[in-house]
Amino acid sequence: MVSEDLARRFLHVNLNCESLDATEHVYAGHLGLAARMRTDRKVATDGTILGIEGGETFCETSFLYDSRGGRGGCALEAIEFDSPGLIRDPSSDPTRPGIRSVLLTVADLDSAVARLRDGGNAVSESVDGLISGTRSVLAIDPDGVVIEIAEAPSEKPGALFAGIRIAAIDAVKTGDFLIAIGFTEVEAPNPAKVAGEQLAPGGSSDPVECVVARYSLAEDGHQFSLSVVQHPDTSREEPVPWGGNRQGLYRCALRVENTEKAMSLVPDAVEVMGEPVWCPLPGTKIEGLYISFLRSPDGVVFEFVERPLSFFTRRD
Repeated sequence: MVSEDLARRFLHVNLNCESLDATEHVYAGHLGLAARMRTDRKVATDGTILGIEGGETFCETSFLYDSRGGRGGCALEAIEFDSPGLIRDPSSDPTRPGIRSVLLTVADLDSAVARLRDGGNAVSESVDGLISGTRSVLAIDPDGVVIEIAEAPSEKPGALFAGIRIAAIDAVKTGDFLIAIGFTEVEAPNPAKVAGEQLAPGGSSDPVECVVARYSLAEDGHQFSLSVVQHPDTSREEPVPWGGNRQGLYRCALRVENTEKAMSLVPDAVEVMGEPVWCPLPGTKIEGLYISFLRSPDGVVFEFVERPLSFFTRRD
């Protein structure tokens, strides 16, 4: 049984972007997410807590929520770095380690595809979605992130943020890490045929033998999932480097009731990146939050955020 003191739900997934305007244009302008909160880029923050060299950091963060809002769904946390600047990612290889794609579900897939194409975004033909497990299309955002878009019944307007996919060096080790920090194994790592066209637009239709697994958290497993794919081409790659200003999807923030209590339950085998710290959020309605960082065997950063359940159950 998973301890209630470990991770309970997704709060946000971080996307380090070259331009907040360009990112919001795709996710808000064409897919229906909304920028609910922005930090003040003129106020310095301490970048050392995320492994950013130089200490003082200037950046602007936009929290993009779907129509369920901050208490009902996971946000996409887009960050534009001023100083130090963004470390750009020149690779388009979808099999290298890290968080490689997001899943957004829509009530009408054909209409969503039309909006994206009318906005100048290339969209693939239909594929069997790796995260959704159903008919999907793939698109690429301005920073190279793969967006899997699948149709799912919903009365909510716009797209709903429903999952992520991690390219793993070793799916079993990644799964052990996820379970250790609070995830439930929905589907154990097992061999599966995966085609390149399921990983990124324009990929090959020829399938290769991979290992695929799925995980969820207790409070939002009905609406958000984490898929792990170990591709044979990934095994030769190095883990994602530590340093939070790297372009693309970098880390996940997970709710815990108490950061110190959660960290006391994390086994020694899990890589811990420092002690819990106070993280201010200048320019927002939230003064700040206690957080701590962990790294998966693939180098993906998971962030424990102290956010009591009472925040999600009280009424406005």
